[in-house]
Amino acid sequence: MSLTWLDTEGGPFVVVPQAALVHWTGTEGDYDRACQVMDLLGVLELPDGAEALVLGGEPSTTAYLAEHRVLVRWDYAETEEGVADVIVAGLPAAEWEEGPVLGTVGELVLFDAAYFGTEVGTLTDGAVLDLRAGSYRVDSASIEPDPLTSFRVHRFVHLA
Repeated sequence: MSLTWLDTEGGPFVVVPQAALVHWTGTEGDYDRACQVMDLLGVLELPDGAEALVLGGEPSTTAYLAEHRVLVRWDYAETEEGVADVIVAGLPAAEWEEGPVLGTVGELVLFDAAYFGTEVGTLTDGAVLDLRAGSYRVDSASIEPDPLTSFRVHRFVHLA
C-alpha cells in the first residue's frame, strides 16, 4: 500500500467540503484566516455556512489514508518505503487527543490553502476524502515507531 503525498507552497493545508470549494478564496482572503490557526487543527466558517478544517503548525507533507479515515503528516523518516504499513500498525496504540468537530455534507478536499477552491485539480493538486455527511471529531496523535521516524496523524471520528 502506498500513499500519495501533497505539499504546499509553505503555508497550511485546508480541508473543504467539495460542495463549498467555490467559497474558498485562497490568498484573496481565506488564506490569511488559515494562517492565523496556531493549533494543530482549527475550523473556519465559510460564507455559505460550510466549515473548513485547517491543518496548522508546520506545512508538513501530507497524505490521506482512506481505509482508516486518517490524514498523515510527515514529521521525519529516513524513507518513504512502507510508511502506510508503519501508520496502520501504529494506529491501535496511538494516544489520541480529541480535536475540533467538523460538519460536512459529504466529500471533503485537502489542498494548499493559498489556492482558490476552484483551482483544485488545475493549478494545484488535492486529495478527496470520501466521507459521508455528518459531524466528525478530528483527533490527533503521533506515531513514532523508532527514534528516526515520526508522523502526526489526524483521524475523522464520525459522530452523527
